Amino acid sequence: MAQPEPPPAPDDRAIRRLRQRLARLRHAAARIRRPQVVGRWYRGLSYVWHLLVWSRIAAGRAGALPIELPPAILQGKGIKLAPPHLDADGHPDARAVAEGFAEVYALLFANLQRADLLSSSRHAIPGPAFRGVYLWDSAFIAQVWSWWDPTVAAEVLNAVVELRNGDRLQHVVTEFHESPYTQPPLVAWSMARLAARLPAAAAAQLAGQHYDALCAYHEWLNRHRRLDNGLYAWAHPYESGVENAPRFSNTDESALRNTANIAAADFSSYVVLQLEALAALAAHIGRHDDAARHGAAAAQLRRRIDTLLWDERDGLYYDRDAAGSPVRVATIASLLPLWAGVPDAARAARLVARIMSTDGFGTTMPLPSVARDEPHFERDMWRGPVWLNTAYGVILGLRRYGREREAAELAWRLCCGVYRVFAAERRIYEFYDPDHHHTRHLHRKRGNRWKALTLGTGPQKDFVGWTGLANNLLLEVLLGLETSADRLSLCPRLPPAVQGLRLTLRLPERDLRLTLESTADGVTGSVGRAGRSAAFSTGYGRPLDLTAVLDGATEGTVPCASAT
Repeated sequence: MAQPEPPPAPDDRAIRRLRQRLARLRHAAARIRRPQVVGRWYRGLSYVWHLLVWSRIAAGRAGALPIELPPAILQGKGIKLAPPHLDADGHPDARAVAEGFAEVYALLFANLQRADLLSSSRHAIPGPAFRGVYLWDSAFIAQVWSWWDPTVAAEVLNAVVELRNGDRLQHVVTEFHESPYTQPPLVAWSMARLAARLPAAAAAQLAGQHYDALCAYHEWLNRHRRLDNGLYAWAHPYESGVENAPRFSNTDESALRNTANIAAADFSSYVVLQLEALAALAAHIGRHDDAARHGAAAAQLRRRIDTLLWDERDGLYYDRDAAGSPVRVATIASLLPLWAGVPDAARAARLVARIMSTDGFGTTMPLPSVARDEPHFERDMWRGPVWLNTAYGVILGLRRYGREREAAELAWRLCCGVYRVFAAERRIYEFYDPDHHHTRHLHRKRGNRWKALTLGTGPQKDFVGWTGLANNLLLEVLLGLETSADRLSLCPRLPPAVQGLRLTLRLPERDLRLTLESTADGVTGSVGRAGRSAAFSTGYGRPLDLTAVLDGATEGTVPCASAT
């Protein structure tokens, strides 16, 4: 019989009481800050405190961490394993790739916060200037952590769920502030991807811990964000995470559109992903009726998006206003239904054509937030620059439709772009120039003096953050690594531009050492694990079961699974 858990120590009880009091204080402050009670002056002063004072102090972190993290530093935040490590040579970008790959994990660690008065678990901030737990940032950050330490990835997601207000997952929460909004609902998506890599018991534990809260959040969205037509609308542009996109506002946000009745292509697609994830989490805990119900709801929502938001003339998905008219701006949101599996093959092909076109989204550093030929394009935040989180979603969409070559080509240009900019400027940034491997032309809501004062005039630095997904693109798309509880497979998709590159990858979490070289015919290399090693060769996109290779097999048996 299982023994009951011991009562919490006195210190633990005191910390819990302090957390509860801070939460009550945040809730009360959120009510006081309502415009009809105090108005803009109080909210403005609060914003100064949280962004100007805290963020500016935090942004000047004392003593940059070394790119290679010694064990003593890692142990300070409870990390027992070294991060993934990559050596590279044989290619003009080899040094940039190796150093950029390492810097991502150094910053990922720097932005990890210990359990404190805000959260009972470790949690992540996107960058030094953003001192809070952000919803969709945490979903992507957990995916970056999953290749290093899945336990930390789970804690990053736990913090978002723990800090919910009632059934609503919050846009952002700091020690003394909480947002009245939500954000793109991707925590369930991230959690389901993490659970798929865990042993069955651990996956069931993770799913069981959060499933009911995530279902309650989904129902909250249905009550508060679902329109009569079954699609979803953002309560405010800031809720979308892409607030100065031309579909919502002008450059400096002096004119924000009322989004509450606009059926949003991105929001509705995210809800499809959430429903698919809830189905997967329900299956982990044996709630198969729930899984079937979520799956049916996802299929129904896909049909609604495809019917109501597709624009046959332009071959894109557009938001629709309350009158049913399309908001004709070609943004990254127009592509996200691909990630959710919305279009049929013919419509998907039209989206892919726009994605690969140099006049559309196939820029030097691809997948800009606004199409390159769009009249509203400019190098200002969500009006043109490249953001790794939404670009990652589009690449997962390409893979979902079997467009592996296109996904690999774009993945290389994205991650190589991040690494080249790091080589030149020694920084990992929040967003990137689609045409250049530097950040000199980028702006942040130009003309908005408040944003210039609080966050600067360009992209935030040390942003890992979702920019760390550059490493995921290399591991998951270019190398095609897939892991489960007891299997590890490789499906390399290195495009011609990578030919000659030699990589040596160490994944301590899997006790794996992998070497490979890209050739005209595919890749050759070796794999080592638990004191055993074996050589292999395989063609482009040809799957290889590395576990079987180590057991003496010569042919792979695991197919390259599509990513969602």
